[in-house]
Amino acid sequence: MKINKLRTGEQVKKYHVALLVNKGTKVSPSWVQIEKSTDNTVTMNAETEDRDFIVDTNPTTILKKYKPSMSEPVTLYKGNPDYEFFWGRFYKMSAGAAAESEILVVFMNEEPEDGKYEAWKCDCVCVCDNFNPVDSILTFSINFNGTVETGTVSVGEDGAPAFTKTTDSETV
Repeated sequence: MKINKLRTGEQVKKYHVALLVNKGTKVSPSWVQIEKSTDNTVTMNAETEDRDFIVDTNPTTILKKYKPSMSEPVTLYKGNPDYEFFWGRFYKMSAGAAAESEILVVFMNEEPEDGKYEAWKCDCVCVCDNFNPVDSILTFSINFNGTVETGTVSVGEDGAPAFTKTTDSETV
């Protein structure tokens, strides 16, 4: 995993948030960093409910939950790990369990004292949206599935990230 630390006074940029998908298994993960995408937007997809309480003139919006997703337009460079991950799923038209993976989002905008970056990890499904060979772009939607675990990531000497789930007592 490539590390790009944010210094005091700098703005958060695309390279301060690493996106990784698991090409291995949950027991033995093998993380592939999405590198050749031209977008790094996490869409939160808030689920809200409006309640019109009898004592209020106007309704109140209640935030119930989020269902994050991302649209990743990957520029295809043969041999790049993200090409290898997404191309096979496109070509095989992977569906069902074959379209499932895990997503790891690593936030490098806070300097960790212990060398561990804040992160999210959860199951996901990779949905192929379109293939544009004119511009060499393969676009996938990555839909977060189930509960998003919060935790930290430490990066080994080999560059492999290791996720540690935050315990409930550590949750902010």
